Amino acid sequence: YHASVNTLNFDPIFIPEVSIKGITKNSISVGWNDPPEKFKEHIHFYRASKDDGEHVTEVLHTLPYPLHLWGELKSASSYKFTVSACNEYSGECSPPSEVMPGKTYDGLSGPPADVVMSCRSDNISDFHWVDVKWQDPQNPNGNIEFYNIELTGRARYYDDKRKMKVINVDSQTKTEDSNSIMTRFDFLEANTNYSVRVCAVTGSKECGAWRAATCSMPVMPPAGLAQAFTWYSVEKDEKNIFKLSIPRLSERNGEICCIKVIVVRLSSGQSAKDLPSQTEIPITNYAAAHSAEGSGAYVAEIITTVYMGREIEIGDGKSIGAIGVARCSACLPYGRDKRFTDPEPEGANKVEDGFLDDSRNYTSFVEVVVEGGVIGRSPYLEPKRPGVVVKDISPSPNTVLVSVLGILAGLVLVALILM
Repeated sequence: YHASVNTLNFDPIFIPEVSIKGITKNSISVGWNDPPEKFKEHIHFYRASKDDGEHVTEVLHTLPYPLHLWGELKSASSYKFTVSACNEYSGECSPPSEVMPGKTYDGLSGPPADVVMSCRSDNISDFHWVDVKWQDPQNPNGNIEFYNIELTGRARYYDDKRKMKVINVDSQTKTEDSNSIMTRFDFLEANTNYSVRVCAVTGSKECGAWRAATCSMPVMPPAGLAQAFTWYSVEKDEKNIFKLSIPRLSERNGEICCIKVIVVRLSSGQSAKDLPSQTEIPITNYAAAHSAEGSGAYVAEIITTVYMGREIEIGDGKSIGAIGVARCSACLPYGRDKRFTDPEPEGANKVEDGFLDDSRNYTSFVEVVVEGGVIGRSPYLEPKRPGVVVKDISPSPNTVLVSVLGILAGLVLVALILM
């Protein structure tokens, strides 16, 4: 069978004009124009290509609309796209379009690297803070604009009523610019477990993956020791003794191991102002402090928190001998901030609350030993002589009433004279 065939009087080559139609953090849509009417019946599909700089990927686009979605792309990455028009009978394609560049948007960043936090305290100022450091993410998935840092804390302790409390401290958030790799949180609390987490924020305006770190704030002595303790003289069994009030102390700043009572027998004419500081005064024993011309400081009592909220007797010739104080080395009679006073007299390593000398003045101070060997100290208490009782000289209610009535009568009399 023979038939005549007419060839085309034009070359059906169509080069599409490509444009970017849409971009996300992991996809780019590429579109192109339709061919002229006389070319349409000769173009049956398109060949779209993507170049990521390392590999070229090609797909055959057979759908009836001139749009192809490239998905599963990397965030914040550049690509080059082309499109060619093809004929299914000849299997040939026209030359590709001009290269159209495109770049995906920033994605969610990976976690910052090497997040480290340090809990720090200044014992003198009772100031606590946290230092936080980190490094840039290994996979930023875009341009990092800033970092978000979030701090939280949790504490577990006995309050001043000996009830267990578990608290979450108020969280804090900071923002640091992309050039920063550290920050600091101030005005924090002792004896608290702190956690921090850091994320990087890219052009996506969203936090990427978080990375966390933890640290524990050191313990501190209880607050308010300067005005916590009082003592006074009373007579018991024909002996003059002191009664020392032990307040209820909260363990918010750290678990209390023991409470030490250090009594100081003063020399004649000596006052508390003449003594070394409580951290430096030598600790001897009861016998040495009460020798004929002796004076000095000795450990009269070491008690546990069971005795908080009570009065204990000083100078009654008996030591309480509380059980359980040996778990902290600083609760040994002469343990003092990792420094030990070594009394020379034999048997000095002994807590002894002996009888008092009625001819001498005494002062005392209290050491509160917290877990970890941290020690808080009261000031020297007011010097007192055994048997000298300060009487209550405050006026009775009746006396006050009579005084007020007398003043009012006087005012009425003046008013009558002036009339």
